[in-house]
Amino acid sequence: MTIQNRELIPGWAPPNAPFSWTRVERGADGGKYRHDLSGQTVIISASIEDDGRAWLHFSTAFAHRLPTWPEFVSTKEKFLGAEVKAIQIIPPRAEYVNIHPYVLHAFVCLDGDPLPDFTRGSGSL
Repeated sequence: MTIQNRELIPGWAPPNAPFSWTRVERGADGGKYRHDLSGQTVIISASIEDDGRAWLHFSTAFAHRLPTWPEFVSTKEKFLGAEVKAIQIIPPRAEYVNIHPYVLHAFVCLDGDPLPDFTRGSGSL
């Protein structure tokens, strides 16, 4: 089964809504959540991408402003955990897709860490 030409990950399901969040949509590949007070939204989906790996997509937005960095990190940690490595990508401008002007995205490789240890073991960049 595929969603938008993407293969679904067998057995994967979107997470339950954390405290003070409500899941407002659920699809075969993920879910959409809304914070009960602030209106902040989160979309989480997962699929097998063109590299053959399982990837999770996480995005969060407010209706009229970008999330701050602390809001972005805190929301990622609420939904995915503090120890999960999420990758934020800044693509070439020619590849920008702007469906919502106030959304931030992150990606998690579910098949292991695709990035090298940029700290070279020092624990610091």
